[in-house]
Amino acid sequence: MTTAPLMPSYGTSLTGADAIKGDTRSYTSPWDMIFKAGDNAGYNSELLSNLVEANEGGKFNKPILLQAASLIEVAAIQIFYRAQNYNLEGVPNVSEADRQEIEDKQIDKFAVVIDNLRKYHILDGMGADIYDELHKLRKYRNKIHIQSNVNIPNVHRDEDRVFTDAKTRWAVDLNWRVLSYLAEHYSRPVHIQGFVQPLRLPKLA
Repeated sequence: MTTAPLMPSYGTSLTGADAIKGDTRSYTSPWDMIFKAGDNAGYNSELLSNLVEANEGGKFNKPILLQAASLIEVAAIQIFYRAQNYNLEGVPNVSEADRQEIEDKQIDKFAVVIDNLRKYHILDGMGADIYDELHKLRKYRNKIHIQSNVNIPNVHRDEDRVFTDAKTRWAVDLNWRVLSYLAEHYSRPVHIQGFVQPLRLPKLA
């Protein structure tokens, strides 16, 4: 199975004071997304890249983290969508028994998505901690609700002390790693790729 290409980079990778600003790269999605999910993922990946490129002084740290998490969520959901709707095609690296079990599930909340990624070993190749990392990212993403606590021990309640350059860099890196892994291991057959525009994603130096 060929992998979805990660296209050559452009732009400048910045360090030091501009540590969360960075290079962006094109990335071809391997998924046949739910109606309009593909178009919206393209729109949001462009928005994420623009935010990273304009993130002087960390002023966009919070929306960058929220965007990075949301793109992981929609990408992961597509794996289950394919298992539920394309029973002739199947899904690479997912057994037919698991695909049939997934077919009858309702998997639409980020926490449930992550738990099912773990149950069906979708991201096991990324290391034992990947699912805990995603749950941690999910909890930060829940701060889209300003009144909510992050619900992670020892995380400050003041958002300007939560969405630091280091935390945002971690989220952007996790976004790149997860989507790259899905592209490499769960691509659709080459002859039915190309229905979704390439996603432009930030990859920080």
